Amino acid sequence: MTLKRFRDIVQWPTLALAVGLFAGDWFTRVHYVAFIDNAYIDSTPRIVNQIWILLLFATFVFGIVSIPRVPSFLALLSVLWVLFLSIQGH
Repeated sequence: MTLKRFRDIVQWPTLALAVGLFAGDWFTRVHYVAFIDNAYIDSTPRIVNQIWILLLFATFVFGIVSIPRVPSFLALLSVLWVLFLSIQGH
């Protein structure tokens, strides 16, 4: 299997991982993060955080592997957006 063929196969799971990462991050922020007394309180369960890290890592790796394709840029944009929101604290 050539690298071009592998990139063609990996581009669709990459897109699915990007959508799953973005949707999962949005879900956890809506249901587990509260804004109380000018502070963000994160009550996300540990297993959800572990799944989030796994999705983040897998999306990043698959996005790098399939870099010249459009789904890879969407995946890397999703990774950057989720990391930006996490660092910012929202």
